[in-house]
Amino acid sequence: MGEKRTGGAGIFFLSFGITFAILMAAVTGILYWMLGKGETRRSETASSQPAEEVMGAPPGKEEALNLVFISCRERTDAPFAYTLCRFDPAESRVILVPVPPETVVTVSAREDTFAGHYDYAGCANVVQAAESLLLSNFDRYVRVGQQGAENIIDALGGLEHTFETGYQTERVSVPAGEHLLNGNLLYEIMNSPPEGENPETWRLGLCGELLVDRLDETADDRMDFLMEVFWNNTDTDLSQFDYNTRRKAVTWFLKDEEKQVEIIPLSGEWNPEHTEFIPGESALTQLREQFGPLAR
Repeated sequence: MGEKRTGGAGIFFLSFGITFAILMAAVTGILYWMLGKGETRRSETASSQPAEEVMGAPPGKEEALNLVFISCRERTDAPFAYTLCRFDPAESRVILVPVPPETVVTVSAREDTFAGHYDYAGCANVVQAAESLLLSNFDRYVRVGQQGAENIIDALGGLEHTFETGYQTERVSVPAGEHLLNGNLLYEIMNSPPEGENPETWRLGLCGELLVDRLDETADDRMDFLMEVFWNNTDTDLSQFDYNTRRKAVTWFLKDEEKQVEIIPLSGEWNPEHTEFIPGESALTQLREQFGPLAR
């Protein structure tokens, strides 16, 4: 139905289901937190200088960051999806790993699913579940609902998308041609794929378009505004202090034309009732190498 535009930002996708709320919150939340990495001082004079003069050397491996993103329909609802994320500014790379809520992991001798650990002790317990699963440190969590995701899309400027023959579902009708899709319309379209389209590929294709179109070096000039929108539309343990410190890593990421956002599936097996998911050891080994060792 729709003709998906491609960009030169080097964004790669695997055919694995992930909700748009998670993906957009992930990328935006990563950018927000990375504002707090590095030195804690930066003068007003330096902030107005060209980025190359202000940043100095590229960010190093020590500035990599792992986060847990939690998605829900409403901010008061129980989550329906979890995503583990790694931001590696030295490689200009973001890794997103969707984790089924039914994934079984042990936290402090208590075995349960990710959903069960959330019900037991909330977001902080999900962070511990992520650490137990990948044996890696996770620094913060971000929780976002549908309305928050739509507001973030609008803040980014929406998506210009061309429909060759129009788009029609029970809830959405868009005539053929090029359209600027706002947060509400894009969210509905992403979650209502046309007949014959793979739902996972459809969502990921539109996510890729938005990331290529909107998260480029021009976003750096609007970061104050974007981060304010992020703060108002998520529940998170990121502090305001994080925003007031350096933003070298995010500037490097936005300006790098070869940046990558890679979605990696978590392979494993389901129990017969399809109520528990056991990740495969080979998949966990690969992800543990990607996310780095646990350090206390």
